[in-house]
Amino acid sequence: MLMIDRRGFLLGGLAAGAAVGLAACGTSGGEQGGKVTVGLTYIPNVQFSAFYLGVDRGIFADNGLDVTLRHHGEQEDVFGALLRGGEQVVFASADEAMVAAAGGNDLRTFATSYQTYPLNVIGLDGTLTLPPEPLTVLEGRTLGIPGHFGSSYYAALCAIHRSGLTEQQVTLQDIGYTALSALEAGKVDFIVGFINNELVQLQLRGGTPLALPVTSESEPSLVGPSLITRGGALEDASLKRMADAMAEAQQAVIDDPQAALEATAKQVPALSDATQREAAAKVLEATTQMWLRDGKVDVSVDEAAFARMGEFLTEAGIIEAPPEAPYISL
Repeated sequence: MLMIDRRGFLLGGLAAGAAVGLAACGTSGGEQGGKVTVGLTYIPNVQFSAFYLGVDRGIFADNGLDVTLRHHGEQEDVFGALLRGGEQVVFASADEAMVAAAGGNDLRTFATSYQTYPLNVIGLDGTLTLPPEPLTVLEGRTLGIPGHFGSSYYAALCAIHRSGLTEQQVTLQDIGYTALSALEAGKVDFIVGFINNELVQLQLRGGTPLALPVTSESEPSLVGPSLITRGGALEDASLKRMADAMAEAQQAVIDDPQAALEATAKQVPALSDATQREAAAKVLEATTQMWLRDGKVDVSVDEAAFARMGEFLTEAGIIEAPPEAPYISL
């Protein structure tokens, strides 16, 4: 249940699980005197730059929010602190939240950061001649995933479903968090990987990798990284301010990527190295492209996408039925 590979690059910075020393002073909104703790499901990384810059520039504070950022530990349950009341918001994948909600947990997505689902089927050979239905290239092949759980597993099933193949025609291979080494060593034919992680790493190594979306970009059946809360943790007015601040922070990153890198460097000292900073800039560029809908930053929840996701996860046997209220419309 990870947003990105915990063994990905740009590691370093604060210890996993430590509360980040960042807070935006404000006057409103939630439990404990208006303080809002936001859980980030990975160690400090440039993919969280909108949060870092939002705090540094006072964007959350200007929206009436007193925000503290908290990075999760490597073995920490994605939604554990949120459900226990230690966090009021968590930045995590909406598909995993829907599965957890279908299991009886009161989780609601109220803003979607990534308007493009970030997981692709990735291969080493970008010059591969593809069939008319590209994902049917998986037939008879081995597709590497961390395990039979979480977003990568759902993405693999979505790719198979979309291709018209059956699960018996594709071998899903559990490879843990060794995606790139398994792919490059030929242990698997393809992997499920992130556009702004594994794909970027392969490109930085000089390769011309293949990347195939697992779901339709115009009518997605899965929803990715989002802002998720638990029922009753915050009033709708506070959630609206949080969503508005997130959109503003993402736009600030796009307008000034160097400022975003500087804000990230305060959390990831490795970015003082020129090579690491260049890699982070590539990750940031790939990340910001996924924030856009029709060329503009948009964090609104796509209700139709949630309906399709509920149907798909049910058809795939991941959940018995979609939860009644998986999102909050603001």
